[in-house]
Amino acid sequence: MTLTRRSAETEMGLAYDMVKRYPALHVALEVGSLDLPKIRTIIRGVGHVDTVVANKAIEILLPDAPQLTTGQIAARLRKLVIEADPDEAKKAYDQGTAEAKVWSCLEPDGTGTMISTGMEARDLSAANRNINHLARQRKNGGDTRAIDKIRSEVFRDLLTGEIVPEARRAQVTITGDLATLEQLNERPGHLEGFGPVHADILRQIVDEQQDATWVYEITDTERGEVYVGTTSRRPTTSQKRRLFARYRTCIHPTCRMPATQCDVDHTEDWIDGGLTTLCNLAPLCRFHHRLKHLSGWTYRKLANGAIEWVSRFGLRYVTHPP
Repeated sequence: MTLTRRSAETEMGLAYDMVKRYPALHVALEVGSLDLPKIRTIIRGVGHVDTVVANKAIEILLPDAPQLTTGQIAARLRKLVIEADPDEAKKAYDQGTAEAKVWSCLEPDGTGTMISTGMEARDLSAANRNINHLARQRKNGGDTRAIDKIRSEVFRDLLTGEIVPEARRAQVTITGDLATLEQLNERPGHLEGFGPVHADILRQIVDEQQDATWVYEITDTERGEVYVGTTSRRPTTSQKRRLFARYRTCIHPTCRMPATQCDVDHTEDWIDGGLTTLCNLAPLCRFHHRLKHLSGWTYRKLANGAIEWVSRFGLRYVTHPP
């Protein structure tokens, strides 16, 4: 077969893994439901955990695997491995960070490659965001080259000390559920741009971001609705767009000021614990905003979507948004 010794070892290792360690993959290859690239992707994705855990994840993945790309398989497998045995996944993660290293080599064309392995997931995400941020600054400053070329030079300049970036903490976007944060389960979180991370990493990142602004989502599975809010007093751009689409003008009965020129008011005041959610926000022009806070007028949202105002004298007015 004219194979080198290393190539022969690789082929024998693949065969051994399929037949002895992950027999379900051998069957899938034999009947033709999976091809070799997918088989290799799966074995690479479970090779760092116990065989029992690996086979649990493979069993769950196999029904969908024929319809997935290798990239989709790899991403889904990372989450399944964590869910199958969170403790084993954490152990493998810790071992990987303990064995972190940086290595470099020359390529056949004379250029060089540098690789860092075993980085903490959150550090990897933060580093990537910083490189992207600096590269975009150069691009916006008139650099017409491909963004990947600019990113490569930013990476080089940071390591060689040619540039010292401004003091800024890179934003890290991570998603997880409340039960995991409360240590009621060990479901993995999701690090934007990289994929699943185990629950312990999720909680660590959250603990480090006590003063950050968080966006939260409440899912109503019965209605198929998702309600989005933020821990910030100021609503997000997306919330404003939806708010102005629903209320075209100031919600006071007599006012026609366009909503886009109004203040965004918390129906239940922020200082009293009111949340920054769509159901607690409404547009008020500056005059009627002051009227609410200084002159004894109040309003509430009714179940049918109407707005009920009560004047300082107890008179009631109901308006219906378009």
